[in-house]
Amino acid sequence: MTTTSDQLPNLSLQALGTTVRAQGAGAFAALREVRRLEALLTRFRPSPLTELNARGELRDPPADLRLALTHALDIAWRTQGLITPAVLGALEAAGYTTAPGAAPARPAAPVPDLDTLAGVTVQDDLIRLPRGVRLDLGGTAKSWIAAQAARFLSGDALLDAGGDLHTQFMRPGTLGIRTPDSAPLVLNVGAGVGGVATSSVLTRAWAGGHHLIDPRTARPAATPWVQVTVLAGRVTVAETLAKVALLGADDLLRDLAPPGTQVLAFDRHVHAHTWTDGTWGRWAA
Repeated sequence: MTTTSDQLPNLSLQALGTTVRAQGAGAFAALREVRRLEALLTRFRPSPLTELNARGELRDPPADLRLALTHALDIAWRTQGLITPAVLGALEAAGYTTAPGAAPARPAAPVPDLDTLAGVTVQDDLIRLPRGVRLDLGGTAKSWIAAQAARFLSGDALLDAGGDLHTQFMRPGTLGIRTPDSAPLVLNVGAGVGGVATSSVLTRAWAGGHHLIDPRTARPAATPWVQVTVLAGRVTVAETLAKVALLGADDLLRDLAPPGTQVLAFDRHVHAHTWTDGTWGRWAA
């Protein structure tokens, strides 16, 4: 994503498997926080999360791991298990190990259900996982990290974590998003704090698969859309709704989307559609 507020200080780094950009006062501190939180929550190199997955429990866990996991579990309950952190086995079976498509696909690994997730213990001095549960926080951690890091920003500012975007502007402005055919699309954004998130099956994809696991099949999702962008009051809400929409869960989207939420989806022909009053319609530019 890009913004028209290019006069703000603009810094970036490679983190969270993408380019993270911070713009505005406090940008350096915000990116430093992104790096710190990534080190706690990543599954791609040794971290408290990898230790938890290997042992099944973690004594005296970092507070931020507890908070990020609590957030992920809350989203799992809110989405009726559609967005769940317990997808690591399914991701690995699909071929997403050290990198997207780094390993050949194997038979699907079932995704633990909500009854199993209810057995996850999260306490100040202990996190314990039920037998057979291993976690990947990729479905919720990027927007959560963006929201945490954005606390270091002040004034007109934004933090873009590879499409999960926290905005805070004194006046209404515009944002440019990349569409599946790379044509620029400009969206209006109101004053105040807001969140924008884009979820896509065209990124972190490989021959025969992509990163978005459908827990109902334990395989990369067969989606009605290739990309969904959501504008909402918070980046964590926008990310959740973007994934719900991308997975085709329209009833759940109706239940969860706050008033004023904007949803823009692209089908496989790169036709744009908007979500208005609980139904989809073709978008007119």
